[in-house]
Amino acid sequence: MVEKIQLHPNRFHRKSSKIFIVMILYLISMTMLVGCTQKFGGLKRSKEVTDNFETNQILPDHRYYYNGFEAVPYAIVGIHNDYVLRSSAWKKINLTPEILNKLLVRMQAAYTPLPQGAWIIGPDEQRLGIWYSSERFTAVKLIQENHIKLAPPEPAELRGIP
Repeated sequence: MVEKIQLHPNRFHRKSSKIFIVMILYLISMTMLVGCTQKFGGLKRSKEVTDNFETNQILPDHRYYYNGFEAVPYAIVGIHNDYVLRSSAWKKINLTPEILNKLLVRMQAAYTPLPQGAWIIGPDEQRLGIWYSSERFTAVKLIQENHIKLAPPEPAELRGIP
């Protein structure tokens, strides 16, 4: 005689419901993760941008900001006029080649590693502006089509006095 095995219908239903809920939560979290990562950019090192800063060139289609001390900033950025910087950590500065030269000489003398230039890029590799700092990485978030948030750099290390 063959013995019949009966599955308890509620046990099967509970197990499949849990799997279904886990799968839905996984899909929701993956959708949110992909949606969030698409709005972030960063820095792309550039000798061209470094040279641009170090030859005291002020780009006419950019607005300039600094973070840190006014006399010796941690970073100087130029944001293209097509974008709006949304952050209280950055102070607007009206640069001239002479002022830029003074700031760069002080930054190079004060901080280690030596400051370098980079493109500030958006999530689609579009150029949003330029960056000059000892810090090599930062977070860039596109809030709206043309509004960006730019994380300030960590305070730079001071050079030792010989």
